[in-house]
Amino acid sequence: MPGFRNELKRNNRLCGWRGLKMSVKSKHILLTILLILLVSMGVKAQPQFTLIYVVQNGDTIYDIAQEYNTTVEDILENNHIENASKINIGDELVIQTEKTINDKKLKMNYSFTMTPNSDRNFNLDVGKNYSVRYNPEQPLPEVNIPPGQIIKYYVDSGDTLYDLAQSFNTTPGVLMALNNMENSIIRKGEKINLPINNLSKRQVLAKTVNQSAIEIMARTIHGEARGEPYMGQVAVGAVIINRVLSNQFPDNIRDVVYQTNQFTAVADGQINYTPDNTAYRAAHEALDGVDPTIGSLYYYNPKTAENTQWHSTRKFVVSIGAHVFAK
Repeated sequence: MPGFRNELKRNNRLCGWRGLKMSVKSKHILLTILLILLVSMGVKAQPQFTLIYVVQNGDTIYDIAQEYNTTVEDILENNHIENASKINIGDELVIQTEKTINDKKLKMNYSFTMTPNSDRNFNLDVGKNYSVRYNPEQPLPEVNIPPGQIIKYYVDSGDTLYDLAQSFNTTPGVLMALNNMENSIIRKGEKINLPINNLSKRQVLAKTVNQSAIEIMARTIHGEARGEPYMGQVAVGAVIINRVLSNQFPDNIRDVVYQTNQFTAVADGQINYTPDNTAYRAAHEALDGVDPTIGSLYYYNPKTAENTQWHSTRKFVVSIGAHVFAK
């Protein structure tokens, strides 16, 4: 029987392990989870499983779709593939499918055991969403990512290897290889390596920014735009982010904000005021890529601006509240 690695995602929480029993159907491996019925009589439910299939030699998307009772179109859409012939050995494909665990009325609680040596149990809730990754005799991918393209990340509550892979535009297999993992279990507080080589500069900033920088953004937004419409506050945050990403300005939030003669809130001390929750929310939205200014690097209030001649050299983009945003 081929070897494998698999992962089970409970309510979008993924648990990986070794040692579960597997059975073979056709040329592929089907997951057999040994479910122990705790209590009968309850609610009939059909859990939805998201399978993560590792492409093997000779596979075609058509064959995979036939095997797992889905369509070529769904596989292409779920994996953002434009050409059905563009798959390679080792690629990890998300396959959406529904499986009925039992056609009887069951209580929404099952349990399964990990390895014989394990004293930990994970629970399955019928009616919830799960993801399963298996890898029949398929080695983990080789990774050659420069150290400068890798960040250290502390696992937070609710994090799963699958979700982190999705967020960093990579695959669970790459993360397992990058961290020399034998299984996909990750625990809160654990430090792991995450690659940023597949992310845009804006995405990297959002994922590496620290709390101190967020605090500076919120204080700047509060000092510059409190009383403005909410989108106007997000817009001020977006200008800060746009400057960080621009070659014309410093490459970090603190230096952008404290650059000489750039922000009124710094000059008059309003940056020292305690920001409200709205300012923090606007800062996070700007970091997440919301940009009502459409890439603007400057803004000003035409009613109070002094250097009107300089402003006339800028390209007008949009007005939000009392501010004009420009490039």
